[in-house]
Amino acid sequence: MIAVKFLYVLLLVIAVSFSSEVVVEEPWVREPPPTSKVAGAFMVILNKGKEADTLVSVSSDIAERAEIHKTIMKDGRMSMRRVNSIVIKPGSKVEFKPGGYHIMLIGLKKSIREGERIKIKLEFKRAGTLRVDFPVKKDF
Repeated sequence: MIAVKFLYVLLLVIAVSFSSEVVVEEPWVREPPPTSKVAGAFMVILNKGKEADTLVSVSSDIAERAEIHKTIMKDGRMSMRRVNSIVIKPGSKVEFKPGGYHIMLIGLKKSIREGERIKIKLEFKRAGTLRVDFPVKKDF
């Protein structure tokens, strides 16, 4: 009986030590023009844990594919670059906003309008899968 209690406590300690405290706040998708096949999604990712975590992929059933992008300025021109992952340091946040990091929903399977909600799956190295409900807005 003591061995079972010890094993239970050990498993609980392991589970707590591997849990991540990644939180997504202020998610939204910008309403695209009616014929557009792309849309941008934005949010704030907070890491309230004591370990860094990494956003490694994004996906959504509403689009053929979803990618993590960053807007950069080079030689006086703004452009978007796909990034493979984003590290969120412990106790910090990463803002996904127009002109910065964002999620590109590419190959929209239907038009989306303000007031609708889009599900986006975020895959983290430590926290695992977070399914987040993103409201569609004309602008934030």
